[in-house]
Amino acid sequence: MKQIVVIGGGAAGVEAAVAAAQGNTKVTLVSEGPIGGRTGWDSLLPSKVWLHAAEVAGIATAAAGEGVAVNGVQVDPTAVLQRIKHVATRWSDHEQQRLQAAGVTVMQGVAAFSSPHELTIQTQAGQQTITADVIIIATGSVPRFPPTMKPDGQRIIAPRFASHLHTLPDDIIVIGGGPTGSEFASLFSRLGVKVTWLVGSPGVLPMFATNARSTLAAAMQAHGVEIHQVDVERAERTEEGVSVLAADGTTYTAAMAFLAIGRTPDLSRLNLSAAGLTVEANGQLTVDNYGRTPVNHIFAVGDAAGGPMLANRALAQAWIAGRTAADLPAPGYCPHTIVHAVYTVPEVAQVGLVMDTELSRIRAEYGSSLKSYLGAETSGWIELTFDPITRQVRGGVAVGDHAADLLAPVALAIQTGATLADLAAVFAAYPTLSETVFAAARAAG
Repeated sequence: MKQIVVIGGGAAGVEAAVAAAQGNTKVTLVSEGPIGGRTGWDSLLPSKVWLHAAEVAGIATAAAGEGVAVNGVQVDPTAVLQRIKHVATRWSDHEQQRLQAAGVTVMQGVAAFSSPHELTIQTQAGQQTITADVIIIATGSVPRFPPTMKPDGQRIIAPRFASHLHTLPDDIIVIGGGPTGSEFASLFSRLGVKVTWLVGSPGVLPMFATNARSTLAAAMQAHGVEIHQVDVERAERTEEGVSVLAADGTTYTAAMAFLAIGRTPDLSRLNLSAAGLTVEANGQLTVDNYGRTPVNHIFAVGDAAGGPMLANRALAQAWIAGRTAADLPAPGYCPHTIVHAVYTVPEVAQVGLVMDTELSRIRAEYGSSLKSYLGAETSGWIELTFDPITRQVRGGVAVGDHAADLLAPVALAIQTGATLADLAAVFAAYPTLSETVFAAARAAG
Protein backbone atom coordinates (compact mmCIF):
# COMPACT_ATOMS: atom_id res chain seq x y z
CA MET A 1 0.00 0.00 0.00
CA LYS A 2 1.44 3.34 -1.07
CA GLN A 3 2.13 5.81 1.77
CA ILE A 4 1.18 9.39 0.85
CA VAL A 5 1.67 12.45 3.06
CA VAL A 6 0.00 15.78 2.34
CA ILE A 7 1.47 18.88 4.01
CA GLY A 8 -1.19 21.53 4.60
CA GLY A 9 -4.70 21.54 6.02
CA GLY A 10 -6.23 24.18 3.78
CA ALA A 11 -8.55 23.70 0.82
CA ALA A 12 -5.85 22.30 -1.48
CA GLY A 13 -4.46 19.97 1.18
CA VAL A 14 -7.86 18.49 1.96
CA GLU A 15 -8.69 18.06 -1.73
CA ALA A 16 -5.36 16.35 -2.44
CA ALA A 17 -5.71 14.03 0.54
CA VAL A 18 -9.27 12.99 -0.30
CA ALA A 19 -8.36 12.41 -3.96
CA ALA A 20 -5.29 10.36 -3.04
CA ALA A 21 -7.30 8.27 -0.58
CA GLN A 22 -9.43 6.93 -3.45
CA GLY A 23 -6.55 4.69 -4.49
CA ASN A 24 -4.81 1.76 -2.79
CA THR A 25 -3.13 4.15 -0.40
CA LYS A 26 -2.63 5.17 3.20
CA VAL A 27 -2.90 8.95 3.37
CA THR A 28 -1.73 11.19 6.20
CA LEU A 29 -2.45 14.92 6.24
CA VAL A 30 -0.22 17.16 8.36
CA SER A 31 -1.82 20.47 9.32
CA GLU A 32 -0.15 23.20 11.34
CA GLY A 33 -3.46 24.55 12.61
CA PRO A 34 -7.16 23.67 12.47
CA ILE A 35 -8.43 22.10 9.26
CA GLY A 36 -9.44 24.86 6.87
CA GLY A 37 -6.09 26.62 6.79
CA ARG A 38 -5.63 30.29 6.13
CA THR A 39 -8.36 30.13 3.49
CA GLY A 40 -10.93 29.06 6.04
CA TRP A 41 -9.80 30.96 9.10
CA ASP A 42 -7.77 34.02 8.14
CA SER A 43 -8.36 35.37 4.66
CA LEU A 44 -10.77 34.05 2.03
CA LEU A 45 -13.68 32.90 4.17
CA PRO A 46 -13.74 35.93 6.52
CA SER A 47 -13.62 38.31 3.57
CA LYS A 48 -16.47 36.50 1.84
CA VAL A 49 -18.61 36.68 5.00
CA TRP A 50 -18.03 40.44 5.06
CA LEU A 51 -18.89 40.67 1.36
CA HIS A 52 -22.07 38.69 1.91
CA ALA A 53 -23.08 40.98 4.78
CA ALA A 54 -22.58 44.01 2.54
CA GLU A 55 -24.58 42.32 -0.22
CA VAL A 56 -27.48 41.56 2.12
CA ALA A 57 -27.41 45.13 3.42
CA GLY A 58 -27.48 46.41 -0.16
CA ILE A 59 -30.47 44.23 -1.00
CA ALA A 60 -32.29 45.40 2.11
CA THR A 61 -31.53 49.04 1.34
CA ALA A 62 -32.92 48.64 -2.18
CA ALA A 63 -35.95 46.68 -0.99
CA ALA A 64 -38.31 49.65 -1.20
CA GLY A 65 -37.93 49.60 -4.96
CA GLU A 66 -39.08 45.97 -4.92
CA GLY A 67 -42.21 46.73 -2.92
CA VAL A 68 -40.76 45.65 0.44
CA ALA A 69 -40.53 48.08 3.37
CA VAL A 70 -37.29 47.76 5.36
CA ASN A 71 -36.23 50.34 7.93
CA GLY A 72 -32.94 51.00 9.68
CA VAL A 73 -30.53 48.83 7.68
CA GLN A 74 -27.16 48.72 9.41
CA VAL A 75 -24.20 46.33 9.36
CA ASP A 76 -23.08 45.35 12.86
CA PRO A 77 -19.33 44.52 12.75
CA THR A 78 -19.48 42.54 16.01
CA ALA A 79 -22.28 40.37 14.64
CA VAL A 80 -20.36 39.87 11.39
CA LEU A 81 -17.30 38.70 13.33
CA GLN A 82 -19.45 36.21 15.22
CA ARG A 83 -20.84 35.03 11.90
CA ILE A 84 -17.28 34.58 10.57
CA LYS A 85 -16.37 32.37 13.53
CA HIS A 86 -19.57 30.36 13.14
CA VAL A 87 -19.13 29.77 9.40
CA ALA A 88 -15.41 29.01 9.72
CA THR A 89 -16.07 26.44 12.45
CA ARG A 90 -18.84 24.76 10.48
CA TRP A 91 -16.70 24.66 7.34
CA SER A 92 -13.73 23.23 9.26
CA ASP A 93 -16.01 20.54 10.71
CA HIS A 94 -17.27 19.75 7.21
CA GLU A 95 -13.73 19.36 5.87
CA GLN A 96 -12.72 17.18 8.82
CA GLN A 97 -15.70 14.94 8.12
CA ARG A 98 -14.60 14.62 4.49
CA LEU A 99 -11.14 13.53 5.61
CA GLN A 100 -12.54 11.08 8.14
CA ALA A 101 -14.95 9.58 5.62
CA ALA A 102 -12.07 9.11 3.17
CA GLY A 103 -9.95 7.35 5.80
CA VAL A 104 -7.29 10.07 5.95
CA THR A 105 -5.19 10.27 9.13
CA VAL A 106 -4.77 13.85 10.37
CA MET A 107 -1.73 15.01 12.33
CA GLN A 108 -1.42 18.49 13.82
CA GLY A 109 2.10 19.88 13.65
CA VAL A 110 4.72 21.63 11.56
CA ALA A 111 6.38 19.50 8.87
CA ALA A 112 9.90 19.81 7.45
CA PHE A 113 11.92 17.52 5.18
CA SER A 114 14.76 15.56 6.76
CA SER A 115 15.39 13.61 3.53
CA PRO A 116 13.56 13.21 0.21
CA HIS A 117 11.22 10.60 1.72
CA GLU A 118 11.24 11.64 5.38
CA LEU A 119 9.45 14.39 7.25
CA THR A 120 10.07 15.61 10.76
CA ILE A 121 6.82 16.69 12.41
CA GLN A 122 6.99 19.07 15.35
CA THR A 123 3.86 18.55 17.47
CA GLN A 124 2.79 19.74 20.89
CA ALA A 125 3.80 16.34 22.27
CA GLY A 126 7.26 16.49 20.72
CA GLN A 127 8.97 15.54 17.50
CA GLN A 128 8.45 12.50 15.31
CA THR A 129 9.58 11.31 11.90
CA ILE A 130 7.34 9.82 9.24
CA THR A 131 8.26 8.34 5.88
CA ALA A 132 6.29 8.43 2.65
CA ASP A 133 6.41 7.12 -0.89
CA VAL A 134 4.84 10.35 -2.14
CA ILE A 135 4.66 13.80 -0.55
CA ILE A 136 2.29 16.57 -1.66
CA ILE A 137 3.11 20.13 -0.60
CA ALA A 138 -0.02 22.24 -0.12
CA THR A 139 1.21 24.85 2.34
CA GLY A 140 -0.49 27.85 0.75
CA SER A 141 0.92 31.35 0.76
CA VAL A 142 1.62 34.26 3.08
CA PRO A 143 1.19 38.01 2.52
CA ARG A 144 4.14 39.92 1.10
CA PHE A 145 4.93 43.27 2.70
CA PRO A 146 7.89 45.53 1.87
CA PRO A 147 9.77 47.05 4.84
CA THR A 148 8.04 50.40 4.33
CA MET A 149 4.53 48.92 4.40
CA LYS A 150 3.73 46.57 7.25
CA PRO A 151 0.40 46.06 9.03
CA ASP A 152 0.10 46.83 12.73
CA GLY A 153 -3.36 45.29 13.07
CA GLN A 154 -4.91 48.57 14.21
CA ARG A 155 -4.44 51.43 11.77
CA ILE A 156 -2.69 49.52 8.98
CA ILE A 157 -4.43 46.23 8.28
CA ALA A 158 -4.40 43.37 5.77
CA PRO A 159 -6.85 40.61 4.74
CA ARG A 160 -6.05 38.43 7.76
CA PHE A 161 -7.43 41.15 10.04
CA ALA A 162 -10.90 40.87 8.47
CA SER A 163 -11.91 38.50 11.26
CA HIS A 164 -10.92 41.09 13.91
CA LEU A 165 -12.43 44.28 12.47
CA HIS A 166 -14.67 45.39 15.35
CA THR A 167 -15.33 48.91 14.07
CA LEU A 168 -15.40 50.54 10.65
CA PRO A 169 -13.36 53.71 10.00
CA ASP A 170 -14.80 56.86 8.49
CA ASP A 171 -12.27 56.64 5.66
CA ILE A 172 -9.66 54.18 4.46
CA ILE A 173 -6.88 53.92 1.86
CA VAL A 174 -6.86 50.61 0.01
CA ILE A 175 -3.46 49.81 -1.51
CA GLY A 176 -3.40 47.30 -4.35
CA GLY A 177 -5.35 46.96 -7.60
CA GLY A 178 -5.57 43.16 -7.76
CA PRO A 179 -8.53 40.95 -6.83
CA THR A 180 -8.14 41.36 -3.05
CA GLY A 181 -7.69 45.12 -3.23
CA SER A 182 -10.67 45.35 -5.58
CA GLU A 183 -12.92 43.31 -3.30
CA PHE A 184 -12.06 45.26 -0.16
CA ALA A 185 -12.31 48.64 -1.89
CA SER A 186 -15.79 47.63 -3.02
CA LEU A 187 -16.65 46.19 0.39
CA PHE A 188 -15.63 49.22 2.42
CA SER A 189 -17.42 51.53 0.01
CA ARG A 190 -20.63 49.49 0.27
CA LEU A 191 -20.35 49.65 4.07
CA GLY A 192 -20.35 53.44 3.95
CA VAL A 193 -16.61 54.01 4.37
CA LYS A 194 -15.00 56.72 2.22
CA VAL A 195 -12.45 54.85 0.08
CA THR A 196 -9.29 56.09 -1.60
CA TRP A 197 -8.00 53.29 -3.80
CA LEU A 198 -4.34 53.36 -4.86
CA VAL A 199 -4.20 50.72 -7.57
CA GLY A 200 -0.57 50.98 -8.69
CA SER A 201 0.79 51.75 -12.14
CA PRO A 202 -0.70 48.57 -13.74
CA GLY A 203 -4.17 49.85 -12.88
CA VAL A 204 -7.32 48.04 -11.79
CA LEU A 205 -7.22 44.24 -12.25
CA PRO A 206 -4.33 44.26 -14.74
CA MET A 207 -4.79 40.56 -15.61
CA PHE A 208 -8.39 41.07 -16.72
CA ALA A 209 -9.89 42.04 -20.07
CA THR A 210 -9.84 45.78 -20.71
CA ASN A 211 -13.62 46.14 -21.00
CA ALA A 212 -14.12 44.38 -17.65
CA ARG A 213 -11.51 46.55 -15.95
CA SER A 214 -13.01 49.78 -17.24
CA THR A 215 -16.55 48.74 -16.33
CA LEU A 216 -15.52 47.96 -12.75
CA ALA A 217 -13.50 51.16 -12.35
CA ALA A 218 -16.40 53.27 -13.62
CA ALA A 219 -18.85 51.54 -11.29
CA MET A 220 -16.57 52.01 -8.28
CA GLN A 221 -16.08 55.68 -9.06
CA ALA A 222 -19.82 56.13 -9.47
CA HIS A 223 -20.19 54.76 -5.95
CA GLY A 224 -17.78 57.34 -4.60
CA VAL A 225 -14.49 55.43 -4.63
CA GLU A 226 -11.56 57.71 -5.45
CA ILE A 227 -9.11 55.81 -7.71
CA HIS A 228 -5.48 56.82 -8.24
CA GLN A 229 -3.16 54.90 -10.55
CA VAL A 230 -0.01 55.48 -8.49
CA ASP A 231 2.64 53.26 -6.95
CA VAL A 232 3.07 53.47 -3.18
CA GLU A 233 6.42 53.92 -1.47
CA ARG A 234 5.47 54.07 2.18
CA ALA A 235 2.56 53.65 4.59
CA GLU A 236 2.93 54.68 8.20
CA ARG A 237 0.84 55.30 11.26
CA THR A 238 0.31 58.85 12.51
CA GLU A 239 -1.38 60.34 15.56
CA GLU A 240 -4.56 60.94 13.55
CA GLY A 241 -4.53 57.76 11.46
CA VAL A 242 -2.27 56.83 8.55
CA SER A 243 -0.15 58.61 5.97
CA VAL A 244 0.62 57.02 2.61
CA LEU A 245 3.32 58.39 0.32
CA ALA A 246 3.00 57.72 -3.42
CA ALA A 247 5.94 57.52 -5.82
CA ASP A 248 4.87 60.79 -7.45
CA GLY A 249 5.29 62.59 -4.12
CA THR A 250 1.59 62.81 -3.26
CA THR A 251 0.63 62.08 0.34
CA TYR A 252 -2.74 60.51 1.14
CA THR A 253 -4.21 60.43 4.63
CA ALA A 254 -7.08 58.53 6.23
CA ALA A 255 -8.12 56.85 9.47
CA MET A 256 -6.86 53.46 8.26
CA ALA A 257 -4.99 51.78 5.42
CA PHE A 258 -5.60 48.33 3.96
CA LEU A 259 -2.70 46.47 2.31
CA ALA A 260 -3.39 44.05 -0.55
CA ILE A 261 -0.07 44.04 -2.37
CA GLY A 262 0.55 40.38 -3.05
CA ARG A 263 1.37 36.99 -1.59
CA THR A 264 4.26 34.55 -1.81
CA PRO A 265 4.35 30.73 -1.46
CA ASP A 266 4.78 29.56 2.15
CA LEU A 267 7.81 27.29 1.75
CA SER A 268 10.42 28.72 4.12
CA ARG A 269 9.99 26.20 6.94
CA LEU A 270 9.95 23.03 4.84
CA ASN A 271 13.76 22.61 4.64
CA LEU A 272 13.37 21.88 0.93
CA SER A 273 17.10 21.46 0.38
CA ALA A 274 16.94 18.20 2.35
CA ALA A 275 14.49 16.94 -0.27
CA GLY A 276 16.68 18.05 -3.16
CA LEU A 277 14.35 20.89 -4.11
CA THR A 278 15.25 24.47 -4.96
CA VAL A 279 12.91 27.45 -4.79
CA GLU A 280 12.94 29.53 -7.97
CA ALA A 281 13.80 33.23 -8.01
CA ASN A 282 10.08 34.06 -8.04
CA GLY A 283 9.65 32.22 -4.73
CA GLN A 284 7.82 29.18 -6.09
CA LEU A 285 8.51 25.56 -6.96
CA THR A 286 8.59 24.37 -10.56
CA VAL A 287 5.86 21.82 -11.31
CA ASP A 288 4.48 20.07 -14.38
CA ASN A 289 0.82 19.81 -15.37
CA TYR A 290 0.29 17.11 -12.76
CA GLY A 291 1.90 19.06 -9.92
CA ARG A 292 5.09 17.01 -9.96
CA THR A 293 8.30 18.80 -8.97
CA PRO A 294 11.78 17.96 -10.34
CA VAL A 295 11.97 15.40 -7.50
CA ASN A 296 9.61 12.88 -9.04
CA HIS A 297 7.76 11.70 -5.91
CA ILE A 298 7.18 15.20 -4.51
CA PHE A 299 4.25 17.32 -5.72
CA ALA A 300 3.32 20.95 -5.04
CA VAL A 301 -0.15 22.38 -5.56
CA GLY A 302 -2.07 25.61 -5.11
CA ASP A 303 -0.36 28.73 -3.85
CA ALA A 304 2.73 26.67 -2.95
CA ALA A 305 3.22 26.21 -6.70
CA GLY A 306 2.91 29.94 -7.43
CA GLY A 307 0.29 32.06 -9.13
CA PRO A 308 -2.26 32.91 -10.13
CA MET A 309 -3.30 32.29 -6.52
CA LEU A 310 -6.92 31.22 -6.92
CA ALA A 311 -8.79 28.80 -4.69
CA ASN A 312 -10.37 26.92 -7.60
CA ARG A 313 -6.99 26.63 -9.32
CA ALA A 314 -5.58 25.18 -6.09
CA LEU A 315 -8.43 22.68 -5.85
CA ALA A 316 -7.98 21.59 -9.48
CA GLN A 317 -4.24 21.10 -9.05
CA ALA A 318 -4.74 19.28 -5.76
CA TRP A 319 -7.28 16.86 -7.22
CA ILE A 320 -5.00 16.10 -10.17
CA ALA A 321 -1.92 15.64 -7.98
CA GLY A 322 -3.78 13.49 -5.46
CA ARG A 323 -5.06 11.13 -8.12
CA THR A 324 -1.71 11.03 -9.90
CA ALA A 325 0.08 10.26 -6.63
CA ALA A 326 -2.35 7.38 -6.04
CA ASP A 327 -1.78 6.01 -9.57
CA LEU A 328 -5.32 6.92 -10.59
CA PRO A 329 -6.11 8.44 -14.01
CA ALA A 330 -6.14 12.23 -14.08
CA PRO A 331 -6.04 14.89 -16.78
CA GLY A 332 -3.22 17.40 -16.89
CA TYR A 333 -4.00 20.79 -15.38
CA CYS A 334 -5.56 23.20 -17.90
CA PRO A 335 -5.45 26.87 -16.88
CA HIS A 336 -7.96 27.84 -19.57
CA THR A 337 -10.89 26.26 -17.71
CA ILE A 338 -10.27 28.06 -14.41
CA VAL A 339 -12.73 30.88 -13.79
CA HIS A 340 -11.06 33.98 -12.34
CA ALA A 341 -13.65 35.73 -10.18
CA VAL A 342 -13.57 39.00 -8.26
CA TYR A 343 -16.49 39.51 -5.88
CA THR A 344 -16.90 43.24 -6.22
CA VAL A 345 -20.04 45.21 -7.04
CA PRO A 346 -20.40 44.63 -9.92
CA GLU A 347 -18.90 41.14 -9.86
CA VAL A 348 -16.19 40.52 -12.47
CA ALA A 349 -15.13 37.16 -13.90
CA GLN A 350 -13.31 35.69 -16.86
CA VAL A 351 -12.23 32.30 -18.15
CA GLY A 352 -10.05 31.07 -20.98
CA LEU A 353 -8.56 33.22 -23.72
CA VAL A 354 -10.14 36.66 -23.53
CA MET A 355 -7.41 39.02 -24.74
CA ASP A 356 -6.31 37.20 -27.92
CA THR A 357 -6.87 39.70 -30.74
CA GLU A 358 -7.23 36.93 -33.34
CA LEU A 359 -10.39 35.62 -31.69
CA SER A 360 -13.89 36.82 -32.51
CA ARG A 361 -16.28 38.16 -29.87
CA ILE A 362 -20.00 38.24 -29.25
CA ARG A 363 -21.74 39.97 -26.36
CA ALA A 364 -25.11 39.76 -24.63
CA GLU A 365 -26.47 42.22 -22.11
CA TYR A 366 -28.12 41.16 -18.87
CA GLY A 367 -31.06 43.18 -20.14
CA SER A 368 -31.77 40.37 -22.62
CA SER A 369 -33.04 38.31 -19.66
CA LEU A 370 -36.29 39.01 -17.81
CA LYS A 371 -34.51 37.99 -14.60
CA SER A 372 -32.39 41.15 -14.68
CA TYR A 373 -35.54 43.30 -14.66
CA LEU A 374 -36.97 41.41 -11.71
CA GLY A 375 -33.83 42.25 -9.75
CA ALA A 376 -33.45 45.73 -11.24
CA GLU A 377 -29.91 44.87 -12.38
CA THR A 378 -29.90 45.24 -16.16
CA SER A 379 -26.44 46.78 -16.54
CA GLY A 380 -24.41 43.55 -16.61
CA TRP A 381 -23.06 41.79 -19.66
CA ILE A 382 -21.32 38.64 -20.85
CA GLU A 383 -18.93 38.31 -23.78
CA LEU A 384 -17.82 35.08 -25.44
CA THR A 385 -14.62 34.71 -27.43
CA PHE A 386 -14.46 32.08 -30.15
CA ASP A 387 -12.35 30.84 -33.01
CA PRO A 388 -13.61 32.61 -36.16
CA ILE A 389 -13.03 29.50 -38.30
CA THR A 390 -14.03 26.53 -36.12
CA ARG A 391 -16.36 28.65 -33.93
CA GLN A 392 -15.15 26.75 -30.89
CA VAL A 393 -15.66 28.64 -27.63
CA ARG A 394 -12.31 29.84 -26.30
CA GLY A 395 -13.20 32.16 -23.42
CA GLY A 396 -15.66 34.39 -21.67
CA VAL A 397 -15.88 37.60 -19.66
CA ALA A 398 -18.80 38.66 -17.49
CA VAL A 399 -19.52 41.73 -15.38
CA GLY A 400 -22.59 41.93 -13.16
CA ASP A 401 -24.55 39.92 -10.61
CA HIS A 402 -23.44 36.28 -10.45
CA ALA A 403 -20.85 36.82 -13.19
CA ALA A 404 -18.71 33.94 -11.94
CA ASP A 405 -21.67 31.55 -11.98
CA LEU A 406 -22.46 32.46 -15.58
CA LEU A 407 -19.02 31.38 -16.73
CA ALA A 408 -19.30 27.79 -15.45
CA PRO A 409 -20.94 26.56 -18.69
CA VAL A 410 -18.34 28.53 -20.65
CA ALA A 411 -15.55 26.71 -18.80
CA LEU A 412 -17.24 23.41 -19.64
CA ALA A 413 -17.53 24.44 -23.28
CA ILE A 414 -13.80 25.17 -23.37
CA GLN A 415 -13.03 21.84 -21.68
CA THR A 416 -15.12 19.83 -24.15
CA GLY A 417 -14.28 21.79 -27.29
CA ALA A 418 -17.89 22.91 -27.73
CA THR A 419 -18.85 25.36 -30.46
CA LEU A 420 -21.18 28.34 -30.44
CA ALA A 421 -23.76 26.11 -32.13
CA ASP A 422 -23.61 23.71 -29.19
CA LEU A 423 -24.31 26.53 -26.75
CA ALA A 424 -26.94 28.11 -28.99
CA ALA A 425 -29.02 24.93 -28.86
CA VAL A 426 -29.36 25.18 -25.06
CA PHE A 427 -32.22 27.13 -23.52
CA ALA A 428 -31.73 27.72 -19.81
CA ALA A 429 -34.54 27.93 -17.26
CA TYR A 430 -36.68 31.03 -17.75
CA PRO A 431 -36.23 33.55 -16.25
CA THR A 432 -32.61 33.20 -15.13
CA LEU A 433 -29.44 35.16 -15.77
CA SER A 434 -27.89 31.98 -17.18
CA GLU A 435 -29.99 32.55 -20.30
CA THR A 436 -27.55 35.27 -21.32
CA VAL A 437 -24.73 32.76 -21.92
CA PHE A 438 -26.71 30.91 -24.54
CA ALA A 439 -28.33 34.07 -25.89
CA ALA A 440 -24.85 35.37 -26.66
CA ALA A 441 -24.08 32.23 -28.66
CA ARG A 442 -27.32 32.57 -30.62
CA ALA A 443 -26.58 36.23 -31.32
CA ALA A 444 -23.47 35.16 -33.23
CA GLY A 445 -25.72 33.62 -35.88
